[in-house]
Amino acid sequence: MNNNIDWLVDNFTIEELSRALYQKCERRGIHKGTDKTKWREAVTADKLNHNVFEKISAGKDSDKYGADAYDPLADKNAEYKSQAIVDKEVRNLCEHKKNSGSRFSPLTIRGVYNGAYTQEAIDSYYKNDHYFTTFYKEEPLIICRIDPDIVRNQLEDGLSKMEEKRKAGKKVTTNCNSVSVSLGDTDSYEISYRNDEWFENNQ
Repeated sequence: MNNNIDWLVDNFTIEELSRALYQKCERRGIHKGTDKTKWREAVTADKLNHNVFEKISAGKDSDKYGADAYDPLADKNAEYKSQAIVDKEVRNLCEHKKNSGSRFSPLTIRGVYNGAYTQEAIDSYYKNDHYFTTFYKEEPLIICRIDPDIVRNQLEDGLSKMEEKRKAGKKVTTNCNSVSVSLGDTDSYEISYRNDEWFENNQ
């Protein structure tokens, strides 16, 4: 696998690789697969055996609203969030030991819900399963299914803070309602996928 990736990197330009990714998504029926990290949703769906939706978003009256894929096993829609970590965050993901012998704090995974600025929207999100994927150098390392009650509670708290700012006459953005979970809080999530080979090589 890594040899194939190295060969692609050595023999193709970024433009060629990005065009290939776009066309690969297109052939699978995924519309504008390189836009807004849509391709990450396809990767996540493949790891979870879900069916990724073809388009980036659905209208609020759609039964797909607030979701990115369908889980045929659970007969339920799934919402995906992803984050890309950098080198210094690998030590948090792996909880490496410090020189002192203590460990780095567990990584906090986050997801931004741009549509969650009304109670109606939050209620729609609540109906879905929620998966947060952590990527490193665009390789998926871990996918966590977040407790839906935690998603709803944090989004409602974010909405409440928005309303307080509005009442105080402050300008409010509707694109920053978010959910965050520490991987140390193991009651808040379950691991749906883990790249065991990567973790074995990076412990």
